[in-house]
Amino acid sequence: RSEAGNALRPQHHEEDAALMLEMGVNAVRLAHYPQATYFYDLMDKNGIIVWAEIPFVGPGGYNDKGFVDLPAFRANGKEQLKELIHQHYNHPSICVWGLFNELTELGDNPVEYIKELNVLAHQEDTTRPTTSASNQMGDLNFITDAIAWNRYDGWYGGTPADLGKWLDRMHKDHPEICIAISEYGAGASIYHQQDSLVKTVPTSWWHPENWQTYYHIENWKTISSRPYVWGSFV
Repeated sequence: RSEAGNALRPQHHEEDAALMLEMGVNAVRLAHYPQATYFYDLMDKNGIIVWAEIPFVGPGGYNDKGFVDLPAFRANGKEQLKELIHQHYNHPSICVWGLFNELTELGDNPVEYIKELNVLAHQEDTTRPTTSASNQMGDLNFITDAIAWNRYDGWYGGTPADLGKWLDRMHKDHPEICIAISEYGAGASIYHQQDSLVKTVPTSWWHPENWQTYYHIENWKTISSRPYVWGSFV
C-alpha cells in the first residue's frame, strides 16, 4: 500500500474487507503467510471463508528449490504450522490449512516432509482439511485432503480456453482428488486502454484493462461451469 507497505493499520484491513464485499467475494486465500489477527476477525464478522497457510514457498517458475532438507528447516516449518493453527484455531472463518505454494521436486524432494506436515496439521486440528497450491505435476499433489493449482492460461502463455481443457483432463485422470484454482489472473492498469482486443505480453510495459477483463470473464466461465472445482482465487 502506498506510504504503508506491509505495515497495514486496522483501517486498511477494513477498506480491503469492504472492497471484497462490494465485489461479491465469498472466500480469500491468505497467501503466502499468516496475516494480522484483525483481518481474520473481519473475515469472521463478514462471513468470508479463509484459506490460511504457512510461508512454505517454492521457486515458482525458476530453477531453484523451496525445500532444503536440513533438521533446522524441518523444525522451523513444523513450528510455524503449529503456531498458525494454535493462534487462529478459533476463527470460524478458517476453512482449510495450506501447507505449501509452488514447490518443486527438483533438488531436495519435499514429498516426505509434506506428508509430515499433513499429519501434524491433522493432529493439531482434527476438524479442518488441508490443501496446497501447486504449479506442476508430481507426487506432492496427492498428499493433502484437497489440492489447487496456480494457472495463468492466457497470460503467461496459451489462451484462456486452455484452462478448461486442462481441468477436464485432470478430472478425468484423477477423479479422486478435489481440485481448485488457487491463483489465476492478468495484469492491467487503469491508465492502459485500447479499442481492439489484443493479447498482452506479460513482460511488456503495456497492460490494457480490456484484456484483463476478457481474461477474467473467460476463466470464470470455465471455472463456474465445472462443479468438480471446489474453489477459485483471483
